[in-house]
Amino acid sequence: MRLSIMSHNYLLAPIQECPSDYLVKDVKLAVLGTGSVGKSAMIVRYLTRRFIGDYEPNTGNLYSRLVHVEGDQIFLQIQDTPGCIEVQEDVAQMLDSLSRCLKWADGVALVYSITDYRSYQSIRPLYQHIRKIRPDSKVPVVIVGNKGDLAHSRQVAASDGLQLANELGSVFLEISTSDSCQGVCDVFQYLCKEVSKLHSCGSGDKRRSSLISRPKSPNMQDLKRRFKQALSYKVK
Repeated sequence: MRLSIMSHNYLLAPIQECPSDYLVKDVKLAVLGTGSVGKSAMIVRYLTRRFIGDYEPNTGNLYSRLVHVEGDQIFLQIQDTPGCIEVQEDVAQMLDSLSRCLKWADGVALVYSITDYRSYQSIRPLYQHIRKIRPDSKVPVVIVGNKGDLAHSRQVAASDGLQLANELGSVFLEISTSDSCQGVCDVFQYLCKEVSKLHSCGSGDKRRSSLISRPKSPNMQDLKRRFKQALSYKVK
């Protein structure tokens, strides 16, 4: 089973840079999945809850906002990808725009609906495509089973989602966007924390290397003492 994408000429939003005036940490996330699994609802629910100012939905479904995660201020950008991904027997290439989005993102949420088994089937090939595009990357991925409030229409057991996540070496969360915001927050805050850890490790290595090669700053008290000694020597 492979993924194909309908022949819409769908272009994702142009990649934007974080405004340097606000930058503390810059986190870029992508949300992937088939249509009608609740990707957009998840993003809006998260960004409209207890954060700084109004969120900004830009053209091409790119959202940005300043958020607080465990005391850190983060400039968060979330790319909502097109919902025209379908599972079919025949193979078709991913859109170039989707691949560009995966190269851009620091973390990814793969979303399916527990009421749609086909959307669940799309998760594995999507995950494999992420690892193909980012083979050497530690980009964190969380698998999300959405619409947990519709248990009466369930087609995917929670154990199936957990088993798939274990097989792929990922994290699994089953949530209900309409019933509770906590699960939605858990998804995005987990990704923000994991990305922040990776960024901190990288920047820490750079700081350590720069400290090793940086020459020592002169001791101003010592310079003053030596200057006074030179002056007294000249007077003698």
